[in-house]
Amino acid sequence: MIVKRRTWMYRLAGQLLARSISFERPVTAAKVRDALRKSIGNPVELWSRSSDDLVLI
Repeated sequence: MIVKRRTWMYRLAGQLLARSISFERPVTAAKVRDALRKSIGNPVELWSRSSDDLVLI
């Protein structure tokens, strides 16, 4: 199953906390990795976030 999401979380080498990146249209992990490599570097971790996910504070 290929996952396409608009919001992705990533962490670069040396970073303790994850950051997010959003796109206008849903994209695959491969597209996100390509965009990150071209702009800021190769991500160590990458995962998607769904609008259905619960955010508890």
